[in-house]
Amino acid sequence: MLCGDFNSTPENAVYDLLSSGVVHPGHPDVNLDDMVDGRERERVLPQNIHQLSHGFRLGSAYATVTGTEPAFTNYTGGFKGVLDYMWYSSELLRPLSTSPVPKEDEIRDIGIAMPSVGFSSDHILIMADMQFGGR
Repeated sequence: MLCGDFNSTPENAVYDLLSSGVVHPGHPDVNLDDMVDGRERERVLPQNIHQLSHGFRLGSAYATVTGTEPAFTNYTGGFKGVLDYMWYSSELLRPLSTSPVPKEDEIRDIGIAMPSVGFSSDHILIMADMQFGGR
């Protein structure tokens, strides 16, 4: 299991790397030679590296159980989105269930954002029941 706040949304290269095992140089987050605000962006990967990869077979507990990532795991005044994940070895583990994520109106009934009286962090508590024995 690899769990935490990855500060990356499902559109980011970090998510692609963990979910598929590879990030190609053409990904918008990696190896851009374009100009941003009048400056050339710094390359993340060296020119001779054609892709970033790993050999682990990882799955996201929420995406596996529910078919998609939650709508958000972080809900503040300036940002609402998924940053937190529970990655697991799909060869060794199988997620059986995940804890429900509150609906936006449940959060807004208590305050305008998190943390609040009802939610002590700006991150949602995520949990999963796991079983040994992959796929």
